[in-house]
Amino acid sequence: MLPKGPLDLFVDARTAELLGESDRAANLYVELIEEGGEGVAGFEGRAASSAIAAGRFDLALELAKTADLSDANLDLRMLLLADALRGARWAEALAIVNDDTTRVSLDFMAPFVRSWIDVATARGGREPTGPSRLAGLSRQRPLSRQIEEQAALLYLAAGRVEPALPLIDEAIARAGGREARMRMAFAESLYSLGRPDAAMALLAGDDAMLVEARERLQAGETLGMAIRTPAEGLSELLIAVAVDLTQGRAGDLPLLLAQVGRFADPANESADIITGALMDRVGRSEEALDLYRGVADSSPLILQARDSVIQGLLNADQAEEALAIARADREAHPGRAGGWARIGDTLMALERPDEAADAYARERGMQAEPEWQLLFLEALARHDAGDWDTARSLLRSALAISPEEPVLLNYYGYALLERDEELDRAFAYIRNASNIQPDNPAITDSLGWALYKNGELAEAADVLERAARLSPDDPEIHEHYGDALYATGNPIEARFAWEAALVFAEEMAMVERLEDKLGFGLSERNEAP
Repeated sequence: MLPKGPLDLFVDARTAELLGESDRAANLYVELIEEGGEGVAGFEGRAASSAIAAGRFDLALELAKTADLSDANLDLRMLLLADALRGARWAEALAIVNDDTTRVSLDFMAPFVRSWIDVATARGGREPTGPSRLAGLSRQRPLSRQIEEQAALLYLAAGRVEPALPLIDEAIARAGGREARMRMAFAESLYSLGRPDAAMALLAGDDAMLVEARERLQAGETLGMAIRTPAEGLSELLIAVAVDLTQGRAGDLPLLLAQVGRFADPANESADIITGALMDRVGRSEEALDLYRGVADSSPLILQARDSVIQGLLNADQAEEALAIARADREAHPGRAGGWARIGDTLMALERPDEAADAYARERGMQAEPEWQLLFLEALARHDAGDWDTARSLLRSALAISPEEPVLLNYYGYALLERDEELDRAFAYIRNASNIQPDNPAITDSLGWALYKNGELAEAADVLERAARLSPDDPEIHEHYGDALYATGNPIEARFAWEAALVFAEEMAMVERLEDKLGFGLSERNEAP
């Protein structure tokens, strides 16, 4: 076999990148750089990005030594910033964020970095001004969603509780999937600053992670969750931004930022879990499982990590192993909340709804007060198992607890619609859900289909067109839209919608319906259920 030249190596490296094989891509780019020759210069930045995506931070930093940093990618500049903060090289960190001569400027990070360094370098009784400056920034600037969280962390790092408290409430409200992590981080700092009342308020409730965190703090143990240094602050900022970016079409950037967040604070196990979830999204399930399994059994986040392992195994089509882990965890901690629910979730993934429903019922039996979420999960399982009467009773109980919950309203309304039962009630529930969440594609689809069933065809087609725009890869929505178009006298447009549905359809019953419609048009026998 002939040795590979630079062009071959470049093609192989790019192919590895596109396949998500970051480690292999990094090796190939390094080989390309070492090959040398005309046209090879300038690949250090691309190689460094692949190394960051693979978690090979030492290699990325080594490549940065020879890269043209004025043209470096955002992730590489972030890595250099994280390295400077980890090493307490404050002047170097400030130079990186203040450098406006580069293609990718980090000036949007400057207020956060300056504020953390201001707190870290406060000496001789000087009160740092960084927290108040950051808290006073305009909410129209970049990274505005992170201002409350970072300002609250900065106030606590500076030992100032009172100005932090109202910001903590805002930060928790925006934390999303990071809520438990941030509650524990804030609580640990508050507890250490002599405010156990505020700390315990943040950890209130029956959530198993928060219960264990409360008990540990009250026993005088540390959680290891507080965020006190500039590197830790940067780590959490990057993780928060990465999570926000997953809501849009940000390509590889969320994973790259999460990896830099892991580098900035290697002890941030929340960063490991979130990075694993981002890897799962791009098919790197085995690497994700390694990150989840790396979370220590003593970590306050072990339950979240265990859930992630189970979900990762399900994503990797290893459902039986996931079920074994869920059962073993419940047996090891029989009194811990969530054990039976975790088994129920896994059984649902295994398409064993009867057993899942029983597991959810056992979880409910452990609760002092019923929660609508568990009632809803059991209702889903009972419905899938063919027990509609019990499912309907559970849904009613759930709505009695949370009458304005859009997920409940939509599911119950759509289930009634499918069964041609209580159509006025079904329509009212779905309309209410849509008013609460007008941009939810599933709810918008339900509303459109309810209108279709009610004979309001023109409005149904308009609503279903909006649902299809909100979720362009949902076959059920496209099928509904096609049926509505055909019913309004637009057979050509209907064919386009049905063909779009066929592209994404996986269930054989749907495929057969769509093929029948494409061949013979809409009829009573092939109308969507």
